[in-house]
Amino acid sequence: MRDRVLAIFEEHHLLVEEEALDLILSSPAPLDLSRALLASPEKSHSIVTPDLVVRLLSRSSERSAAPASASSSASSSASSSASSSLGAKGVLLPDPLEAGGLMLEPPLGSVAPSSTALPPRVDSPSSLASRPGSATAPLGNLSVARIVVERPAALASPSLSPLGPRPFHLIREGFVAPPEARAPLEGVTGLLVSRFRQLSRVLRHRSDLSALRNASEIPSAPGEAAVIGMVRDIQETPRQKLLILTLEDETGQVRVLIPREHPAARETYLPDEVLGIRLYVPKEPGKLPIARAVLRPDVPMARVTARAPRASKALFLSDLHIGSKGFLDDAWNELMGFVRGEGSHGDVAQGLEHVVIAGDLVDGIGIYPHQENDLAISDVVEQYAELARRLKELPSSLNIVAIPGNHDAVCPAEPQPALPPELARDLPTNVHVVANPSIFALEGVVVEAYHGRGFDDLIPQLPKMSYEQPIPVMKRMLSMRHLAPTYGQKTPLASLPRDGLVVDPVPDIFVTGHTHTFGAEWWRGVLLLNASTWQGETDYQRMRNIRPVPARATVVDLAQGAVSAVDFMRNRPAPALTLPQGPGAVSGASP
Repeated sequence: MRDRVLAIFEEHHLLVEEEALDLILSSPAPLDLSRALLASPEKSHSIVTPDLVVRLLSRSSERSAAPASASSSASSSASSSASSSLGAKGVLLPDPLEAGGLMLEPPLGSVAPSSTALPPRVDSPSSLASRPGSATAPLGNLSVARIVVERPAALASPSLSPLGPRPFHLIREGFVAPPEARAPLEGVTGLLVSRFRQLSRVLRHRSDLSALRNASEIPSAPGEAAVIGMVRDIQETPRQKLLILTLEDETGQVRVLIPREHPAARETYLPDEVLGIRLYVPKEPGKLPIARAVLRPDVPMARVTARAPRASKALFLSDLHIGSKGFLDDAWNELMGFVRGEGSHGDVAQGLEHVVIAGDLVDGIGIYPHQENDLAISDVVEQYAELARRLKELPSSLNIVAIPGNHDAVCPAEPQPALPPELARDLPTNVHVVANPSIFALEGVVVEAYHGRGFDDLIPQLPKMSYEQPIPVMKRMLSMRHLAPTYGQKTPLASLPRDGLVVDPVPDIFVTGHTHTFGAEWWRGVLLLNASTWQGETDYQRMRNIRPVPARATVVDLAQGAVSAVDFMRNRPAPALTLPQGPGAVSGASP
C-alpha cells in the first residue's frame, strides 16, 4: 500500500512528508485520500504536509457527523465509532470517510505510523546486498527504494492552523551517518547498490521500458526485452568500431551491442551510470543482444515548475572564499548595499527573503600547492569568524542556507557533512548550515544546492565540456540524475549506505558553484544556475588557465520565475534571462 500511495504522488511530481504519509496510510481508504489531496485547492506547492492531510480529514469528519438533533444514543454510538478511529498521533480519522460528497472505497491496508527522525531516509530493505568475494561478483536481489520526505522535529506536530508556506524546509541532505566499521569492499558495494536501486526506481516508470527482465534472464529470453543496469564496462571493437556496453544489476551481467548506425552509438557513456536499454535478443546462441533504445533516468520533458504562493525572492551566491587575498571586498560591499535596496539596481532586491550560498564559504588551508601565498587569513578558524562577520552584514530578516565545498573544513569526500558546530557557532542565527548536496524548499519551490566537485570528473570525461560553460555539464548531471557517477575519479566518494549524489526528486532550481564562472538557463522546467564567485583570479587559477567570472549575483522571483543577474564588477545588470517557456540562456565569460 505504501508503494501504491507514493506512486500516486510521484506521478504528479509531489513530495510527501513522512508524517503526512503516516496519516494517509492510517486512514480507512489511503488511495482515495491520496486522490482527494491531489484535487485539494489548498495544495499550493509541491509538498504534501501533515497540515493539509489533517485539514482534509477534519472537513470529511464534519461532513460525516450526525446532526445536532440526533438522539443521545446515536451521539454515543458516533462518539464510540470516532474514538475507535483515532490515529496513533491522536488525529481523528473519520469512519466512514467522505471526500467531495462521494463515499470512499473500503480500506485496502494500513501501515502503523513511524516516528519522525532526521535525516530523511530512503525507504529500502534493511540490509544492502553485497558482492561476495570480489568486486567482479554481481550485485544481489533487485529491490526498489523510494524517497520519503521526513518532517523536522521542530515541525513534527500537525495542527489545524491555516496552511502557509514555510520559508525553509529541509527535504533531504546528501550526507547520512556512515555505518559501523565494515570491510572497504562492503562499503563501496552498499553505495553502488543504493544508487542502482534509487535510479532503477526512476527508470521503471518509463513506458518505453516494458518487458523488463533481470540481467541474468536476458540470454534465455529471445525477442523484445528491456533491462536496467549500471555500466560496468565500455568497449569498442577495433575493426568495426562497434560499441559494447556491459551492464550489471543485482542478479548478474549482460553485454549489449549498440549498432554503429544507431544514434545511441554517438553518445558518451560513463562507468557506473545507470541506464535503461530496450533491446532485441537474438535466438541464435552466443549472439549479443542488440540495443533498440538507450534511456537515462533524465528529467521529464513536460515537467511543471513549482511557484511560490506569494511574492518572495531568493539570492544565489557561491564561492565566497573568505580569507583569500583575492576576496573581492569592494564588490561585496556593493552587494551588501544592493541587498538593502540601495544603488541603481536596488529595485531588483525588493522582496528578497532568502539567500543560498553554494559552497566554498572560506578559502581553507592546504587545498592546493603554495596556497599560503594567497591567504590573507592563515588560520581556518579565523576564516570562519570572518565569514560570520560578513554574513552579519546581511539583514537579519533574511533566511540564509549555506552548504560547504571542497575548500571548507569538512570531510572532502562527497557527500560532505554540514559545517561542524565548532566552526558554525559564530554564524548568525538566521543561517542554516546543511550538507553538500542538499535538497530543500523555499516557499514550496524545491532547490538542490551542490557545490560542484563533480565538474572535475565530467569535464575531462565528456567531449566539448569546459569550465567556462558549466550549464551543459549540469544538464548531463540531471540527465543521469547523478552528480558524480564514476567511482575512483578526482571526486572522492564516501562509502555511505545511501548514495546522496542521486538527484531525486527533480528540483525546480539546481544551483552549483566550484567553476568560478557563471551560467543560467531554464531547461525542462528546471532553472540551472552556476552562481559565480567572490574571489578574483589567483596565480594557481592562472596556471591552470581558469578565467573566473566573478561578482555575479542572481535573484530569482520564486512566485513568477523571473531571473535577474547583476554584475558587481561592472556595477550593471548582467544579460537578462527569459521565463521557463523561453529559450534564453546566459553563461561563460563576461560580455
